[in-house]
Amino acid sequence: MSGLLSKAVSQNGLSYRLLSYILVCSTVLALIITVLQLAWDYNKDVAVIEDSIDQIEASFLQPISASLWNLDEEQVKVQIEGIMNLPNMQFVLVKEMLGNTEVPLLSQGVERESYDISREFNLTYQGEVVGKLFVAASLEQIYQRLIEKSVLIMVSQTIKTLVVSFCILVIIYYLVIRHINSIVGYAQTLSPDKLTVKLTLEGRPLPRKKPDEFDTLAATLNQMRTRLNDEFAARHRAADQLQQERDFSATLINSANMVICCMEPDLTIASINPAAIMLTGYHHQELLQHNWLDLFVSQEHRQALATTLAEQGSIEDREIIMHDQQGNELVLQWTFAPFYEGPTLKYLIGFGYDITRLKKVEREITLFNEQLESKVAERTRSLREANDQLGKAYDDLKQAQQTLVESEKMASLGSLVAGVAHEINTPIGISVTASSYLQERVADFKQHIEAKQLSRSYLNEFTVNLDESMQLLQGNLRRASELIASFKQVAVDQSSEARYNFSLADNLHQVVVSLGHKLKKAQCEVDIQCDPKLTLYSFPGSFTQIYSNLILNSINHGFDGWDRPKKISIKVAQQGDELIIDYSDNGRGIPPEILPRIFDPFVTTKRGHGGSGLGTHIIYNLVVQLLRGRINCASEPGQGAQFHISLPIPHN
Repeated sequence: MSGLLSKAVSQNGLSYRLLSYILVCSTVLALIITVLQLAWDYNKDVAVIEDSIDQIEASFLQPISASLWNLDEEQVKVQIEGIMNLPNMQFVLVKEMLGNTEVPLLSQGVERESYDISREFNLTYQGEVVGKLFVAASLEQIYQRLIEKSVLIMVSQTIKTLVVSFCILVIIYYLVIRHINSIVGYAQTLSPDKLTVKLTLEGRPLPRKKPDEFDTLAATLNQMRTRLNDEFAARHRAADQLQQERDFSATLINSANMVICCMEPDLTIASINPAAIMLTGYHHQELLQHNWLDLFVSQEHRQALATTLAEQGSIEDREIIMHDQQGNELVLQWTFAPFYEGPTLKYLIGFGYDITRLKKVEREITLFNEQLESKVAERTRSLREANDQLGKAYDDLKQAQQTLVESEKMASLGSLVAGVAHEINTPIGISVTASSYLQERVADFKQHIEAKQLSRSYLNEFTVNLDESMQLLQGNLRRASELIASFKQVAVDQSSEARYNFSLADNLHQVVVSLGHKLKKAQCEVDIQCDPKLTLYSFPGSFTQIYSNLILNSINHGFDGWDRPKKISIKVAQQGDELIIDYSDNGRGIPPEILPRIFDPFVTTKRGHGGSGLGTHIIYNLVVQLLRGRINCASEPGQGAQFHISLPIPHN
C-alpha cells in the first residue's frame, strides 16, 4: 500500500498537488469544525454555570437571609457549602450589613482579584437588606475539558483525513492519474516514425458502451495521430514529387538546346544553362553577374530594347540580334516570363531560341519565291481553268452516283423491276477511280502552290497525268451516260419521307404480301413474330424499304440454287427504349471475303447477273442516318445470314 502511495505521489506532480490540496482542505475543514464544536461546548458549559447561579438566586438567597437575620452562622456555613458543591463554583462570600457598612462574615473557596464569572446578590429579610452574597465561578475545568476534547478531535480528524485522502488519491490514481501518465508517455514518445502505434488506455478496451472523457480524449488523440500520419505521408509524397519535378526541371534546363537564364529585375544574370555557354562561347563565370543586354543584344539595339523593357516589363517572341565571342552574328527569339514572390517581382526567366539557321533559310526561300512568283502566277491561271473543269466533271460524276443510288432505292420499293446493269459498274468504277485520282492530284498541286515548291518537272508530270485522266474519265462517263439512258423507269407511289404512327405488324405483313409472288416462286416460307399492338411513330416507308431489300437479298442471293428448305424468320420486339429487329434466313450465307464489306456500295455476288450491290448499302443508310440506329450482320457459309437492327424509339 505504501509502495502504491509512493508511486502515485512521486511519479507525478499532479498527484502530489492533489494530495497536498486534499490535506490542506481537510485540515482547514477539521479546524473549522473543531473550533465550531468547541465554541458550542464552551457556550453550553457557560450556560450551565449561569443556570447554576440563577438557581442560587432562586434556592439559597432566602434561607441565607433568614439564617443571617437569626445570626445562625452554622446554618449560613452549611448553605455556603451547598453553594460550593455546585459545578465549577470557585468562591462564595457572605457579607453582613451594619448600617451602611458591609462586613465580611463567612467565605469559602479561593479568593482572587478577578474571576471568570461572578455575581453579587442582596440578602433581604422582610423587606430589609441584611447582607450580600458574592458568588464566583471558574472556567478552568471547562478550558481543560475543551483542550482535551480538541486534542481528541484533532487526532481523530487527522486520522480520518489521512485515510480519506489516501482513498481519494488511490481512486484518482486509478481513474485519472494513470491514464494521464499513459497519455503523457504516449505523447512524449510520439514521433513521425511511430504514428502507426495506437493509443490504448489500461483497463479500457475499445469500443466501450458508455465512453467517458478519457475515451473521448484517447479517440481524439488517435484521430489526430491518423491525421498526422496522413499529413506526413502526403508531405513525404509531395516532397518526393517536388524533388522529382526539380530533378526533371533541372535535367530539362541543362539538356535544353535553348538559352534559359534567370535574371534579377535589373537584368543581371543570376543563373544560366549550358546551352548559353555553347552558343556564345563565354565561360559560365563570364556570363554570371553580367547584364543580359550587354551579352545577348547587339550594341545598336540595346537602348531601344532597354526602353521597351522599362515600359512593358517583359518581351514575348522578340527576335533579337547578338554577336558571340568570335563576332559571329546570331538571331535569337526571346520570351521573358516574370516570377513573382507575393506582389514583388523576384526574377525574370528568359527563354532564347536560336533561329539563325531558320532566318537564313527564310531569306533563301523568300528570294526563291520572288523568282518563281511570275511563273507560278501564269501557270496557276491555266491550272485553275483545268481544275474548274475537273471540279465540274467531278460534280457531274457525284450527281450521277447519287442519281444511281436514288434510282436503286426507289426501284426496290416497287416490284423490283430492274437493278443497275452490270455494264454500268465498270465505267462508273473507272470514272470514280479517275475522279479520285484527279482529286488527289489537285490536292497535291494545291499543297505545292501553298508551299511555293513548284518545279518544271512537276508541272510537266501533272499536265501529262491530267490529260490521261481526263481522256479516261470522258470516255467512261460517255459510256455510262449511254447506259443510264437505256434503263427502265418505274413510278414509285410510296414515299419514305412521311412520318406518322403505324403498326409494325401491319407494315411487315404488307411487305410480305407485296412480295408474295416472289416468295411463292422461290418456295420460301416467312415466319413473322411481332406484337400486333406494337406501334411506332417513325417513317413507315423506310421500314418497308428495309424489309423489302432484306427479303429480296435472301431470295436472289441466299436461296439462289439452294435445294434445301427455305425459311426466313423476322422477329420484331421492344426492349426498353429500343426497337429490336432480328432478321435471319437459312440459305447459303455470305462469303467470308464479302461479309466485312457487306454494307459498302456496289458490293454484290451477282456482278454481271443483275446485282447492283446497293441493297444493303441503302439499308445501312436508312438505319444509321435516317432512323439513328445500329445494324450488324453475322453469317457463315451454309448457315444462312442474320441481320440485327437496334432502333431508338422516338416519342410522338
